[in-house]
Amino acid sequence: MSSFGLGLVFVPLALVALHNVAEQDSGVASSLLNTAQQVGGAIGLALLGTVAWTAVANSVRTQVAHAAAAAAKAGQPLPKPGTPPPASIYDHALTVGFSRAFLVAAGIGLLALLIAIATIRISRQELAGAVPAPQEAAPQPVALPPAASQPGTVQPEDRAALAAAARPCRFC
Repeated sequence: MSSFGLGLVFVPLALVALHNVAEQDSGVASSLLNTAQQVGGAIGLALLGTVAWTAVANSVRTQVAHAAAAAAKAGQPLPKPGTPPPASIYDHALTVGFSRAFLVAAGIGLLALLIAIATIRISRQELAGAVPAPQEAAPQPVALPPAASQPGTVQPEDRAALAAAARPCRFC
């Protein structure tokens, strides 16, 4: 199921990543996107594998210690050193390890979603290449006296640009 979902994510991701790239830089941008995906996948797999197998090793160690303590408490003889633990211990340890790895993966996915929502500022019309409909012409401001055009004063058109740049996300 995850490969189906990831397949649906890669094309929109490429559209968003390459949206405002100049034509002469599109090859470089595309190769950077592909490289980032490959390196991110390798690092992610290594991280999740480390989490899973560390949890498996800790779980096996803990379960064997608990089984030995329970056998000693019940007066049963302890298994000889080097005797492999029962398969049920390994099955439980694998389940614990993989569930921990999936929890870490879910956390990484949630973090990526929050970062994407906060940083991506692009509309569907921009991705489709559609030009927004022109708005009615706003009334022209009255000419300001020369003192208002001094350096350090903010013009009305500058205020709109500053407001758009200061938005933390596209929903604000």
